[in-house]
Amino acid sequence: MNCGYGEKIILYLYGEAGAGLKGEVESHLPGCPSCRADLAALRAAGASLSARAEEPPAFAMANVMRAARAAVAGRRAPSFSWGEALLSGALASAMAFVFAFSGRGASADLAWNSGVDAGLDSVEYSVYQEQSYLNASSGDWEYEYSSLEDENFSAGENA
Repeated sequence: MNCGYGEKIILYLYGEAGAGLKGEVESHLPGCPSCRADLAALRAAGASLSARAEEPPAFAMANVMRAARAAVAGRRAPSFSWGEALLSGALASAMAFVFAFSGRGASADLAWNSGVDAGLDSVEYSVYQEQSYLNASSGDWEYEYSSLEDENFSAGENA
């Protein structure tokens, strides 16, 4: 039976119900076996979960700590070597030199006139060509419409 007290029972169980709601639930519980059973089940579940909320076994903690100490002992501290620092600096300088002077002989239009860009240019040209065609045809229409108005106007004056 669903009497609508489900959330009220939960608030009552956790002590979050106000004085009025608490009194309402307490007066409802003796007459509703379904709510009493729900409250008992919630209390049992809470007790079961509380019983299991304990520290891990001591042997598990000891194993974790032993593994952590072994991992830390296996690491070596970071060291500084002038030879490694000079080698990395020389390599960085060489790469900077190569990148700085590698494009000297190439044309400035090389990247601009790539195959992909050329394909896009042809599409863009086609779009502009269609737009100019549409603009030209609408201009013709306006011109022809204007000439028709002129003819009508002159016909009206002659009449």
